[in-house]
Amino acid sequence: MIQVYRGQQDGFPAPAFGSYEALGLDKDVCTDRYSRFGAYGYDEDSEDEVPGFTRPPPVLWWEVDWNRLQSLCLERNANRYNSIDTVSPSSQGPLAIGLPQASNEPRGAEPAGTSNVKQFYPRSAVLIRAWSGLDWTPNHREYLRALIMELSLHSGGEYEVYLLIHVKEDEMPIFSNAETINRLRNHIPKEFRNMALFFNTKLLEAWYPKIKEHSPKLQHHQPLQIFSQLYPHFDYYWQLELDSRLTGHSYHFLDRAASFARQQPRKYLWERNAYFYTPGVHGNWSQFTQMVHESLSGKSDSTVWGPVSGTGIRSLGPDPPVPHPDNDSYTWGVGEEADFITFLPIFNPKDTQWTFPHKIWNFKYGDETPRRAAVITMGRYSKRLLDLIHDSQAGEGLGLASEMTGASWALFHGLKAVYVPHPIYADGHWTPQELGRIYNPGPPENINGGPDSIWNFDHIFDHITYRLSYMFTTHTAEDLYRRWLGYGSRLYKDVIMSSDDRFGRHCFPSMFLHTIKNTAQEMGPEKPVP
Repeated sequence: MIQVYRGQQDGFPAPAFGSYEALGLDKDVCTDRYSRFGAYGYDEDSEDEVPGFTRPPPVLWWEVDWNRLQSLCLERNANRYNSIDTVSPSSQGPLAIGLPQASNEPRGAEPAGTSNVKQFYPRSAVLIRAWSGLDWTPNHREYLRALIMELSLHSGGEYEVYLLIHVKEDEMPIFSNAETINRLRNHIPKEFRNMALFFNTKLLEAWYPKIKEHSPKLQHHQPLQIFSQLYPHFDYYWQLELDSRLTGHSYHFLDRAASFARQQPRKYLWERNAYFYTPGVHGNWSQFTQMVHESLSGKSDSTVWGPVSGTGIRSLGPDPPVPHPDNDSYTWGVGEEADFITFLPIFNPKDTQWTFPHKIWNFKYGDETPRRAAVITMGRYSKRLLDLIHDSQAGEGLGLASEMTGASWALFHGLKAVYVPHPIYADGHWTPQELGRIYNPGPPENINGGPDSIWNFDHIFDHITYRLSYMFTTHTAEDLYRRWLGYGSRLYKDVIMSSDDRFGRHCFPSMFLHTIKNTAQEMGPEKPVP
């Protein structure tokens, strides 16, 4: 398992956005590459002595079957869960092309764990998005082993990890030719093959014929939606990408994210969600909440309270307990699980120059439809939310661009959506006041929802955005990670010097990093910022 060091590196900066305190993340420990991945095969071919690290016994990874280990762990803990499926309906192959039988549970019903009967632990699927032809590096393997161990086996089956593989060659007969599937499977490291599921555009077209768009960029959730229909026994579905990394314990991070979301009251939640929470300006989370409250004095009619109107969709979510937010004392929603969790702010894209605000299909009110966006599709989706999205797409052909989908369907149905303000670092010398002003423009009821939005694709602030540790595209995540791995950085014309030579091994606190395209020592052709 992961090991940690007490304390932090001397002089390690504070995050620019988000905070450890708000989430309850442990900020007083750090990991280096050996303490993080040493148990999972990092540098295992070396016999060199490493100060502060004891090498574990060697593991024959090609003899490990992580899918089987997850199933055995779940069987041993079956009494903790309401429903388990230890035999996946389409394991070791493509997602099914045929439609499943309709569920007896009405769409929009309360998620598991909300009734007064015996309480079971909720279960979550974790889908790691990858693609055929991926060049598997040792770090890919080490990170995936860590996720499985820390999320699934460590928790006694609360999580189950899958690989969801996009087969980019649409003409490849993945549904009719066993040899094709075997060839695809053989490209995946043997230890992970039995947890891999495949899809291509033809599968998405078969499930969602009423919407014309099926590209990964614009309909990234469709494979997730299909998975939720074929694997309905999960309460929640986490979607992660293989170009992200968690430097801390993954269970601790996801658990703290879910706990933070659970404790958020509904009052002014959508308005708080729109901010880049900047502790250096906003203070602690309670002070930030109070600031938002005061800024909305006399403006509560302009805030979101329950399902929004003007969508052309009948809301199937809960109604507010009182008719107006002024009648609520920040009690509604506290203790309620979030249907949608994301790691960047949720904003109104309608009047912005963001990349995809007008990618709308078949809505009654077209471009006038209320909607929200959350950049990067990594996050948690409830079964209830995915059912509602699936029904709208399959039955009516309704669609929005990927990064509007989760947040907007939560908005349509009055479901709970939460931006989790995890620590995001900035590689540069900007004051909190500068960052707070640049990244939070607009009136308090519509932060980042106007023509001056930070999400405008006008490149004015790329010199900051591309230097953040978590963003849709950024240099800094990969720069930090490669230095943490001990790789050299080019300092002079013909001299490459490892940061280890100057400072020793870097020890980082828990961070969620994205985008990371190069984890091998030799840089490949892919760039974190195209």
